[in-house]
Amino acid sequence: MTIVLGIDGGGTGTQAAVADEVGYVYASVTVGPTNPNAVSRSQLKETILHMVNQLKEQDREAFKRIELGFAGMSGSGDSEKSRLVEEVFAECLPDLRVIVFNDAINALYAGTLGEPGVVQIAGTGSITYGINEAGDPSRIGGWGYLFGDEGSGYMIGQKALQKVFHAYDGKMEADHLTEKITSLLNVDHVPDLIPAVYESKSPRETIASLSRPVFEAYDEGDHLASGMIEQAADHLALSINTMLKTHFKDNQDVILAGGLFKREDVLPKLLKSRIPLGSKLIILKKEPVIGAVVAALKEMDVPLTRFKM
Repeated sequence: MTIVLGIDGGGTGTQAAVADEVGYVYASVTVGPTNPNAVSRSQLKETILHMVNQLKEQDREAFKRIELGFAGMSGSGDSEKSRLVEEVFAECLPDLRVIVFNDAINALYAGTLGEPGVVQIAGTGSITYGINEAGDPSRIGGWGYLFGDEGSGYMIGQKALQKVFHAYDGKMEADHLTEKITSLLNVDHVPDLIPAVYESKSPRETIASLSRPVFEAYDEGDHLASGMIEQAADHLALSINTMLKTHFKDNQDVILAGGLFKREDVLPKLLKSRIPLGSKLIILKKEPVIGAVVAALKEMDVPLTRFKM
């Protein structure tokens, strides 16, 4: 039986699982953030060592039998940060090869179990990722909140803040949105939103959290909220359609992953009318760490015909 280590590393938390080719899980753990853009090298190493020790405690014999590790990590993939993460894994697990890749592959393979397809992730950030029929990977977006993340929770929250401040300046009306956002951040006056955001633990996460009151206002028929949600759907559909057109021969099922898709009656419904009829939208129900296990098994050319997880 082939045993592998799958890791799904993110900016808020990291999941790891020791599992085999039929999907039996020998050990699993959730630890802190491991995005190399969000934590220092020393913090990254400390978290990985903590993860390794916890997995060993659960099943030391299975851990010894791990043949390959696959770490799909946010903040990794196409940059120097991937090499940094690889170095840290080599220090923490000197006797085990760990492949480091962009975390989007975890969500894709959790949905397709290693088959070709497209995943659209939309949470705090956004990225469109695909692996085509020839096995070639491609990405659109995912460049971070300073350069894009169109269709993400951050973008929606940022747009909402802009409208609230424009309304405060007298350029437009946004009473409903203003009430919801000031209430969420527990401030009485619009200017107080500035320290509430900038002095928060993570301004990026705080701004992304403002997508929630936007969805609430959308449910209540607010035209500004409706416009922002429709715009997010347009951005996501453009990325998905571009991926399908430029990277695939045929239409593919599209896996939807991330917090913005938990409301199946909003963005998934809006996207349905914006993508080709031959493509099916599938909301991811499984944990992305499953995709990391699948990726590790595929790297070893292990058939996945019996895999269930």
